[in-house]
Amino acid sequence: MNSFVRILSISLCLSFCFWDGGEEAYGSDYFTAAQDGNTEHLKLVEKFHIDNVPPQMTGDRLNYALGDLNYALDRYPNHPRALQLIGMVAQMLKKNELAIDRFQKAIEQFPRYSITQAQYGLYLVGIGSVDEGIKMLKRSIEIDPRFAAGYGGLAHAYVKKGDLEYAHEAAMKARELGFNGKLPDGL
Repeated sequence: MNSFVRILSISLCLSFCFWDGGEEAYGSDYFTAAQDGNTEHLKLVEKFHIDNVPPQMTGDRLNYALGDLNYALDRYPNHPRALQLIGMVAQMLKKNELAIDRFQKAIEQFPRYSITQAQYGLYLVGIGSVDEGIKMLKRSIEIDPRFAAGYGGLAHAYVKKGDLEYAHEAAMKARELGFNGKLPDGL
């Protein structure tokens, strides 16, 4: 995207924020945005910021990706796709604290969503904080005991920890609840 188009898209998003109530548009719950009347704002943030990130995840464009993700997560701290992408960008930049701070802010502001807890748990497992990741994944299924992806994540975490008995139990529960994602080999 050339710099003029990028500046124009940022300006449009900023002007919409101020037109749509300014500060009230910041820190909205992604999962209730449509109910709160923020559908148009959410669509703009996704189109002009989150959708820009994957092509920017190469070489010297990572800082642009980080800027777009920071913008999106300032407005929707618990946006699942933005959280997933910031985890990837943070790892590529070798700055895990960038993603950790965003996950913690999302959970602090909106603690009731099992998906956010599970995403954070999987991120922690991915960066080697397996025990902390397992705690977050367990929290995700405490919030929603029928959250199959939480059990699937636990299966992966337990395999990484070397606890195959718990990994097998988590994988069985994930399947029982209809999980159709990839589980560790042999489970």
